[in-house]
Amino acid sequence: MHGLGGLTWGEWASLIAIITFIAGLISLLFKYAVFAPFQGDIKELNQNFTLLNHNLAELKSDISRLDRRADEHDRRLDRHHEKIKNLKGD
Repeated sequence: MHGLGGLTWGEWASLIAIITFIAGLISLLFKYAVFAPFQGDIKELNQNFTLLNHNLAELKSDISRLDRRADEHDRRLDRHHEKIKNLKGD
C-alpha cells in the first residue's frame, strides 16, 4: 500500500477533512459565542463616543459664549469704575 506514516492517502484525506471540520466548528463557536456579544458592545461604545463628541462641541460653544459675556461684563465694570472715579473727583 502506498501512504505515509502507516496510513493510506484516503485515510489521510479523511483525517484532514475531519480536522478541518472540527476547526470550522470551533471557529463558528468563537464567532457566535465569544465575539458576537462584543459586537453589540462596540456598536454601543461608538454611539456613546459620537454623543460625547457632540456634547463636547456644545460645551466648547457654551464656553466661548460665556467668555464673550464675561469680557463684556469686565468692560462694563471698567467703565462704571471710571465713572465712579470721575464722580468722586468732582
